[in-house]
Amino acid sequence: MVASFPGFRSLIESSPDSVSLINTKGEVLYRSASTARVFGYPPEEVVGQNWLDLIHPEDRGAANAALREMFPVSSGQFQWEARLRHKDGHYVWVENTIANLLAESGVHAIVLYQHDITLRRAAEQERQEHVEELARCNSRLEEFAYTAAHDLREPLRAISVYTELLIQETQQDSRQMMAKFVIDGTTRMSALINDLLSFASTGRHEPPQSVDMESVLAQATENLAASVQASDTTITIDRLPVVRGNEIQLVRLVQNLLSNALKYRRDTPLHIRVSSQRRGLEWIIQIQDNGLGIAVQDHVRVFTPFVRLGGREIPGTGLGLAVCKKIVEGLGGTIWADSEVGAGSTFSFTIMAAEKSLSLSTSA
Repeated sequence: MVASFPGFRSLIESSPDSVSLINTKGEVLYRSASTARVFGYPPEEVVGQNWLDLIHPEDRGAANAALREMFPVSSGQFQWEARLRHKDGHYVWVENTIANLLAESGVHAIVLYQHDITLRRAAEQERQEHVEELARCNSRLEEFAYTAAHDLREPLRAISVYTELLIQETQQDSRQMMAKFVIDGTTRMSALINDLLSFASTGRHEPPQSVDMESVLAQATENLAASVQASDTTITIDRLPVVRGNEIQLVRLVQNLLSNALKYRRDTPLHIRVSSQRRGLEWIIQIQDNGLGIAVQDHVRVFTPFVRLGGREIPGTGLGLAVCKKIVEGLGGTIWADSEVGAGSTFSFTIMAAEKSLSLSTSA
């Protein structure tokens, strides 16, 4: 049969992949010489057999379905992956491509190309295992950080309390000064532990729900009311949308961004504007200020844990923006900074719009 179509035979025999001709029952009519190299079977051992017999039992259903779907199709091809038994008994992964040439003169068969992808599948499996192991390591690291930070709080609180008592009982200036150093140190350590707890617990998200960003901003600004009033800061909030997320995490996110603007302000009055912009199926939330600004080379670094761009005179542990990044990415979004030194900063993040929410929230 193949000999009656010399051009087709030449194409088959020169292919590095296994090429078979099968009939509508799945019986092998012809198999190329490369079959021996790919599967270990000399072609004559396979001719007359049903090709499905060599397919892994778990993959036969898909292979049989592809064959049935190919019968009424006079053009085009189907492609899928399956395991095929090698002559030595092990299975190799192959990429199957099947085409209907039943009506082709000199062929009158279904053509099946099989390309060995065992190495590719092994690499994909190894890569997936590495990803899963990395996820497990990250989870264990988060658990360790959370536990360690939690366990450190009690002895730190005891140190602070007894040092306060020492200050009250002594009248010697030198001892009071040393005790004050201890109090200042424990205060900074307490802030770091609280931020570590926040960072370690950020990845634990509840299923996303509809959240009104105007309610989120109201809660965040209320939590920062004392700092806003003390710094004579003006916050302007445009109409904001309803999004898909976790309300507690979003309050923490926005509060951290507002707090960052409050810390890195100039001597002039601080103005903060919160706005939103629709982009496809998501919203872009922007928090803009007229503060100190950030150098271009630091736009990415600011989201790295423990990176602080200010001196010790500006309070902080370098975890606030790292927490923001973790929250946003945990909700499937991205966060970035646009800023120039002396010209203020705009922090933007994306978040999915709530279902059926194609317009801004109507809350006042």
